[in-house]
Amino acid sequence: MRNLEFVLREYIMGRPVISIEHDEEDPTFGVIIDAHRKLVYGHIELSDDQKLTSFMIDMEEITNNNDVSLEEYEELEPDELIGCAEDFIQDFCQEKLHFKKMTEWNGESYMIMFEAKDGALNLFLPNSGATIEINKQGFIISAVLFQSYYQLSYPDIQISAQDAKNILCQYPLVELGIFENSGEMKLAYYPKREYLAVHVDGQVVTANELLDEFVADVHAFEQVHVTESIESLLGVTNDMHKIENDVGTYWYPSEDERNMEETEPTIKMEQIDALQQNYESNVEWKELEEELPLELLETKAKMFLEAAIGNIHEKYLLEEQLQDGDDFEVLTEEDLTEEERRFFEELEMMEEENEEDLDEDDEDNNFEPFTTFTFVRHYKGIRIEEYTIYVNVGIYTGVIRDCSIILPDETQLLNMKMDPVLSLEQADAIFKEHLQMKLARTINYDEEDEEITVYGLNYVMDFSANGEIEKIDATTGEIQYIESDILKEGK
Repeated sequence: MRNLEFVLREYIMGRPVISIEHDEEDPTFGVIIDAHRKLVYGHIELSDDQKLTSFMIDMEEITNNNDVSLEEYEELEPDELIGCAEDFIQDFCQEKLHFKKMTEWNGESYMIMFEAKDGALNLFLPNSGATIEINKQGFIISAVLFQSYYQLSYPDIQISAQDAKNILCQYPLVELGIFENSGEMKLAYYPKREYLAVHVDGQVVTANELLDEFVADVHAFEQVHVTESIESLLGVTNDMHKIENDVGTYWYPSEDERNMEETEPTIKMEQIDALQQNYESNVEWKELEEELPLELLETKAKMFLEAAIGNIHEKYLLEEQLQDGDDFEVLTEEDLTEEERRFFEELEMMEEENEEDLDEDDEDNNFEPFTTFTFVRHYKGIRIEEYTIYVNVGIYTGVIRDCSIILPDETQLLNMKMDPVLSLEQADAIFKEHLQMKLARTINYDEEDEEITVYGLNYVMDFSANGEIEKIDATTGEIQYIESDILKEGK
């Protein structure tokens, strides 16, 4: 591992002498530490064959403990930053990668994505390369490298891009929805996510097949009868100390009553304004051999939301549960690519490990795994996606662990015009007029061999001329496009 330490050092500001301490139970995880002091500079993750797959550096730890400052370095141009990222992947990736795109991240850094290519067809291979976070001065902050093996399939291309468009256009590609604009509720047509591509043999490919993500069905449910209070569902007990102020109500452990200014509350109930409420509970829990039945957890979620809002059976549809026991928050950034999603999952995992390393004995970091129940708001049968509510329920305790409720203005809903000027057929025609199809490599998720990624060929939707359509105003027919943060894109 000495060679790895030597090369990684070149990408750390100030080039401190480092060593890597590997986890005794899992040698694929390692902590980057100062070779002379007990300072943690970052983390790495390796594959089973010892190739680097994740790298993260704590820039604040570097600057606070070394005689270096970002102000000493010039901010680089985009092409220079891409060059720095290329040097990194050349040192650590097992094959030649190609620049895919560069996007702004948090105002202080950029995301630069590289992918392998099918040389015969000159097509990028998703999930095949690296995603690099780099700051304006050219230092790598974090990276995820996709060092997996893959195969390329070459099915007969039986149709053209125009043929693929004609096939896809046989289906309705938009649906009516409601959105809020400056406090006013309006109707708009949104792209449907059910049909996204056409296979080169002419078969339509659904979102489930293309993304390996099932679009959950939603269903109505009966009126909810509340038999527990919100406080009980959050885990409030008689021995807790209660504090109320203008923002909300908080409960502390009784023994912390004298030090409440320095102690985080165990339970929070906050009323931000008339339309927003936040709830959080960190009451103690114990892992059991069996999780609570899903039906009971669902009942708890429904009772909680009914107690907080009322008449939820008239206002919300409940998503079907596709999986339970998840201990991560629901992802709401639906427009991320598969590679970007995996990047953020890896980054979140490494940040959690960093917190554990800083204080392994801190029981407050020991959160109960939870199942998320998703309630989708609708009005007169039309969905309002932006007011979806997620209720996280502990799988062992049944305690409501977290929920943020943002409600639409009911007066605005009552006053909105429900008759669209633009018909569904007209909006569908507008969408299809702007639609193009392009040949792309996509992952075959139904392959039995999970160790090897197999890439197939599909025609996928393409809106490169003006950008991807977000929605079409149902009154004016105006097209709104998804804002792109891409600074530069590879071909």
